Amino acid sequence: MTEEDAESSGALVVDEDQDEILEEMSLDERKERLKKARWNVFLYLGIAVILFGFALFPMPFSADYEPFSSSAEKDVGYVWGLPLDGPDLFDVPMRLTVTADDPPAVPGLGISVFVIQEPDCTDVQTMSEKVEQAKGGDAHDHQHAVSDADVQDGGEYEFEFNIDPGQYCVVVEYVKNGTKISDPDADLSVEGKLYPNQLIGGVLGFVCLGLSTFAFIGAQRHGQALRTILESDGETTETKVLSAASAARIAAGPAGGPPQGGPSGPPSNADGDSTADRPAGPPQDQSADAPEAAPVAAPSEGDQAVFEPAENGYFFRKMPDGTYDQTVYVQDAEGTFVPYQA
Repeated sequence: MTEEDAESSGALVVDEDQDEILEEMSLDERKERLKKARWNVFLYLGIAVILFGFALFPMPFSADYEPFSSSAEKDVGYVWGLPLDGPDLFDVPMRLTVTADDPPAVPGLGISVFVIQEPDCTDVQTMSEKVEQAKGGDAHDHQHAVSDADVQDGGEYEFEFNIDPGQYCVVVEYVKNGTKISDPDADLSVEGKLYPNQLIGGVLGFVCLGLSTFAFIGAQRHGQALRTILESDGETTETKVLSAASAARIAAGPAGGPPQGGPSGPPSNADGDSTADRPAGPPQDQSADAPEAAPVAAPSEGDQAVFEPAENGYFFRKMPDGTYDQTVYVQDAEGTFVPYQA
């Protein structure tokens, strides 16, 4: 089966790229594939049932007793099938049911059935020759069978034959010790069934059954993948990777890591004197391209400490006396400054 055939039947082709294809499919695409695969399962199963029924449905025929010939004869017509000579698996089954009505009152009476491959059932000479050949039992195209038990009035007798394709004639008569018994008052009826569609219907039925099996496997895989997505709230592999990367970035904190520590006191001049108590000088010109961020006042509890921003989102706490707290702070989602924890 080719990849296109497997895809049309709803089955999934297993190859090295199949997992990537499944991962890239959206939720709606998976639902559509699952629906299609399930429909294909029922479709091929239905076709297989029809073909198996066609294979097992017989072609009936019947024959009546003719007092003039003291036998029941029937031109069955052409029986089609696989043209292989001799007994084999592809022979066409034939089932005959013979009902004895008013059989001759002869002890040890039997029923003889001939199945002769002959295109012209009215050719008396040819039919007589082939009947004699059938009595020998050596030819597959000229078959012969005799009932085992004594024939009883109203009794039904079953006969089974397996024949090659061809034109056939059926002859049924009363016999005793292999000799035909003629009785104008006797009667019998023949009901036959032929099964020439067994090979065609059976093979195609098994093909559809195999396609239905592949479609069922594909539906199971699509259903399992869909259940996995629904159980994970529709999260695909791509979103899982992005979520994991975001979680790792959040856990790592701001890039670059926290500063090693804040200054121990206010800045000093060149002579080493502190400038904390000196008034601030005139404002210096600052570049408009890189303005410095102003210290952010923190909601204090009784003190006037401010938080000065550092690099990478960290803050230092400046005490009212001008000294710096050595703890590094970060700002949470509510805007509150909390100590940084690695």
